[in-house]
Amino acid sequence: MDFSAVVDDVSKSVVTILTKQITLDDFLQPSVAQGLGSGFSIGKGLIVTSYHVIGQASSSMIVTRDGFRGEAEIIAVNPFNDLALIKTDLDLKPLKLTDDVKVGQGVLAVGSPLGLDSTTFGIVSSVDRTIQSPIGSSLYVIQTDAAVNPGNSGGPLVNTKGEVVGVITAMIPYAQGIGFAIPSRLVMSFIENIKKNGRYVRPYIGVRIIKLNRAMAVYFNLPVDEGVIVIDVDPRSPAYQAGIRRGDVIYEINSKKVKSQLDIIAGIEEKGLDQVELGVYRGKNKLKMSIEPMELS
Repeated sequence: MDFSAVVDDVSKSVVTILTKQITLDDFLQPSVAQGLGSGFSIGKGLIVTSYHVIGQASSSMIVTRDGFRGEAEIIAVNPFNDLALIKTDLDLKPLKLTDDVKVGQGVLAVGSPLGLDSTTFGIVSSVDRTIQSPIGSSLYVIQTDAAVNPGNSGGPLVNTKGEVVGVITAMIPYAQGIGFAIPSRLVMSFIENIKKNGRYVRPYIGVRIIKLNRAMAVYFNLPVDEGVIVIDVDPRSPAYQAGIRRGDVIYEINSKKVKSQLDIIAGIEEKGLDQVELGVYRGKNKLKMSIEPMELS
């Protein structure tokens, strides 16, 4: 397998991100902490990276493969999905985002681990893992055995055609062959959210859900075997006010089929505070429900 052409092409769009953060020590004396990460172009000077790379920085600079440097301006951050969008004056070729990702698919992790240009190859091990984010929220992630190292964070996880399937977010330091990436579907919804609102707004409807599988559908005698089951509803939430109840099966969102939690998360994110339309089964009764999300700060 020779992916040299793909790597060469993708690398033109990948940048190293150098950050500085001013902190105060126990004696209130300022000190500067330096950070390192990666990012990639999506066009018009816009760079996608991880929130934990850029979110707490006092200043940041991007460096291209050819050594060109430019200041980076933060446009929007989504700490709950560990995503950030920054802007630079440097003109870089954009990478294409795709949500077509499957277990067993070959992928390449591209970035600047430890300040060195690096690419590793592996496969997708899972498309629906949940891990804890740096701020303590739950992250919905792709798992891969492509080697991930410090400095890879924010870089693209691409398929063998050079399309971005995810944004590298974390590794497990005590295990080999376990790395994670935020699915491109969430990157797309993050960008759409910003376009709609001029900033990122965090929409909230107030449900806890789990993925429905065939065994559960048979056990509960449900009319569908794909979707998500509502396991809890905040009684003060928009979802409760709209009529969603525990045990409901959500099979559709915004006229799109629901296969997992990711479809719900992304479907709500991309709408921002606009109304969300759900298709729901309650027992064998088919319902349509409209929910207006509220903003969480």
